[in-house]
Amino acid sequence: MGKVRELTNFRFKIGDLVSRKSEQAAIHYCIIGFKIGDKGERVAVLKSLFKNTSVVEAPLNDLNNLLVRGKL
Repeated sequence: MGKVRELTNFRFKIGDLVSRKSEQAAIHYCIIGFKIGDKGERVAVLKSLFKNTSVVEAPLNDLNNLLVRGKL
């Protein structure tokens, strides 16, 4: 994984609670950082809320913000 840096002026922020469109909606994550992917795309670094060792990366267009929709 490359260096993690925060991207400003985007829909998501560090600390946001999100789910992924490509997974079950019951799996929730917290955004712990951002990076630029291999192809120049914006990628969020996510920490699973219920699995202590699960850290994944996902493109921003794959994320749903849970707090905006009032799901938590």
